[in-house]
Amino acid sequence: MGDAAGIGPEIVVKALTHKSVYSLCQPIVIGSSAILQEACFRFTASNSTPLTLNIIKTPMQALARHGTIDVLDVSSISAQDISVGTVDACAGAAAVKAIETGTHLTMQGELDALTTAPICKAAIHRAGISYPGHTEMLAAFTNTPHVVMMLCTPEALDSNQSKRGSLDENLLRVKTDNQFIPAVSFVTNHVALADVPKHLSVERIVEVIYITRQALMRCGISEPRLAVAGLNPHAGEDGVFGKEEEFLIRPAIAQARARWGPIDGPLPADALFVKASQGHWHAVIVMYHDQGNIPIKLLGFGKLVNVTLGLPIIRTSVDHGTAFDIAGKGLANEMSLVGALSCAARLAQTF
Repeated sequence: MGDAAGIGPEIVVKALTHKSVYSLCQPIVIGSSAILQEACFRFTASNSTPLTLNIIKTPMQALARHGTIDVLDVSSISAQDISVGTVDACAGAAAVKAIETGTHLTMQGELDALTTAPICKAAIHRAGISYPGHTEMLAAFTNTPHVVMMLCTPEALDSNQSKRGSLDENLLRVKTDNQFIPAVSFVTNHVALADVPKHLSVERIVEVIYITRQALMRCGISEPRLAVAGLNPHAGEDGVFGKEEEFLIRPAIAQARARWGPIDGPLPADALFVKASQGHWHAVIVMYHDQGNIPIKLLGFGKLVNVTLGLPIIRTSVDHGTAFDIAGKGLANEMSLVGALSCAARLAQTF
């Protein structure tokens, strides 16, 4: 359900008014029935199907019927316990409990995939929980040491070819106004910019290249085309603007090329994304959060899905945060969540 003080409950309810969601999967919401009940009252359009809650104790009790939201109630939090649009420790703790429950049920095979609404990192920290974000939390809950965050379009799997176990190579990017949206994988995630160089290593960069490549191949791309961004302006300009390219990124690319063939880089991130938007690569490997998020969200905000690679479970999420500035106002757009659900359903069939 995400953070109850943000737009999570609103986009969940709105997403489940779409009948198409139920043709893709059997959605079960893990969170607070009290919060969801209020969201149904507040955010369901008058011309849409009235929603009722079916509170369940196990996934097997789900009705999976449009018009009914199956809720695995794991939190007693209610609207009276939180202040919408603010950083709230109660909301943070409840969000983590829901994620932990969903991860456990997916690990046990009771669920096929996990899709998460946005959480507030400050709220979970205020609740005394130290994970930097979803990616790190899921890695801990699944005891997975090596994971990668990737942003891509749900069109990556939106093809009849997926039923045959093969996908067209162009489907990992969607054409919009003569531009393409590549997949983007991140070497570091929620790390202060000043600390990024400390978290870079040859081993980690090779690992991200490998995990990204494997994911694309499992989606039917036999020879993924990858590009790797440099860290510094102009990719260091032969060491003039920084040494990370020479000592870390270039050796990592050399190792990856020796194992898996052509990989472009290190390339200046600005020029790289211009070419990426023209369809030169299936995926781009970036060194830090905003280096990839800014260009990819300019190209496709609201159309992207966050996929955590390397986990023993399938996990997708939205491409945005809790949006406290519009929380509770009925203004949130649910389509990224619909895309994330669609992507999770197709991955569950493909992987």
